Amino acid sequence: MAILLLFESVLLLSLAYIFVIRPIFFSPLSRIPSAHFTSHFLNGWIIWQRYLGRETKAIHDAHRRLGPIVRLGPRELSVNSADALRVIYSDRFDKDAFYHAFANYGVPNMFSMIERKPHAGRKRMFSNIYSKSALQSSQVIRDLSREIVIERLLPIIETAAVQGGFLNVLEYNFAVYMDFISAFIFGLQNSANFLLDSEARERWLVKRKIAKGYGFWSMNFPLLTTFLTKLGINLEPPEVNCALDEIKQPCLEMLQKVEASSEVRPKGSRKDQKDDIWTKPVVYDQLLSQLNSSDDKTPPPPLPKSQLRLVVASELMDHILAGTETSSWTLAYLMHELSQRPDLQSSLQKEMLSLSPPILYPSSILTQKSSLYPASELPSPRSIDSLPLLDAILLETLRLRPSVPGSQPRITPPSEPRSPISICGYNNIPAGIRVSAQAYSLHRNEEVFQEPEMWRPERWLEVTQDERDEMMRWFWAFGSGGRMCIGNNLAVIELKIVVAAIYTNYTTKIIDDGDIEQLDAYSAGPKGDKLILQFKKVR
Repeated sequence: MAILLLFESVLLLSLAYIFVIRPIFFSPLSRIPSAHFTSHFLNGWIIWQRYLGRETKAIHDAHRRLGPIVRLGPRELSVNSADALRVIYSDRFDKDAFYHAFANYGVPNMFSMIERKPHAGRKRMFSNIYSKSALQSSQVIRDLSREIVIERLLPIIETAAVQGGFLNVLEYNFAVYMDFISAFIFGLQNSANFLLDSEARERWLVKRKIAKGYGFWSMNFPLLTTFLTKLGINLEPPEVNCALDEIKQPCLEMLQKVEASSEVRPKGSRKDQKDDIWTKPVVYDQLLSQLNSSDDKTPPPPLPKSQLRLVVASELMDHILAGTETSSWTLAYLMHELSQRPDLQSSLQKEMLSLSPPILYPSSILTQKSSLYPASELPSPRSIDSLPLLDAILLETLRLRPSVPGSQPRITPPSEPRSPISICGYNNIPAGIRVSAQAYSLHRNEEVFQEPEMWRPERWLEVTQDERDEMMRWFWAFGSGGRMCIGNNLAVIELKIVVAAIYTNYTTKIIDDGDIEQLDAYSAGPKGDKLILQFKKVR
């Protein structure tokens, strides 16, 4: 009995040392301020914040109280420092297992890849087609802008303006960006047409609404969730899993179309018929050609056809989701702010009219029938991108309402003798520590962004170059480093084209913006999933 009591005492003391005493007093992290008094030895506080859907604001409040680095758990840190971004989001840090939740069809994609090397290899496959120079000079982008924005979106807005009706612009934002990104991926002839196909659009939005707000278990306990799923135990409601499957179904259908298509036409060509337009499937062609080739001297054996198809589907589905929701939310918040400022709308319209040619609707160019899109029909993406007021309006919207406001977790690598991990003045950070930054907090640094809770586009115009450079150091809407959002240039071009087309021709007024407040989540839009606006013709 005495030996048993001694063994139990030693065991309890050992556990107390490992899980309480060492984390509080002897861990290299023990000097870092703790977000909650239990955070030195328990993950409970931060997990509870995530479960309640208030993680982002809770972390931001901790930084305001405690400074640029806080301890969220025994082995988890959060930073709010532009200098720290260069350390954490360098090539040394891998992603956290949190990102496993973003795989599609059970297959990893570029965004969900944890390790740096496979991610870098996949990213190289797309870097050229998503570069700013390639997109600005792309005939495909012009063709898609004409067909989706001018010939599909503006007639809908025109009808609402003439009839005095209202539009839930968030719904149509989803439609325009689903059509745009899916056409860039699969070609216009194989893509979605949510702007005109209201039934397909409504069905997709209903399923998306069912799935919204779930994912706590898969994101916070990915290994446990995967293990239980294999045993037939689902921690999320069955209808959520069904909705997620249906959200991803259009991608498989578009993939089937592009695979079955054997028609090849000259780049940029179109038939006279409005419903039979062809554009190159840019992203699909690029991915397929890269997966079927290798620069390695000893390339891996080719994947079986069925497995290759899932790899392609997973990757392209990720591009669709990333390119649809984030841009839709950003445009909604931009229009919400502009709709409260008639004078700013007028100033923006004057800037839009300086384009050559301006995007006037309706215009005689819409009735022309030709085999090619003349380059002069729309202003170049480069000229739209160079407009200072439009740029300031978009930057300020992305600053105040980043579509991905939440933490981007990374894992510290083993420390090297000549370059130990040092973050925010704390040295010798051990390996395996979860560390992250979040755009929500970086964008609210009061020393860089005065009155950070105010939407003030002029802050980007009324500054010196040095001040603007410092603002851009803290601007993190698309992340940074090797894992920065690969589609950031496409998102900016798409957003600016749509804003230019709308506000050249119409003014907007808020009818119903109930629950416009942004959700507290990793990626987030308005709580109410609606923004009802009235459109009025400018001329």
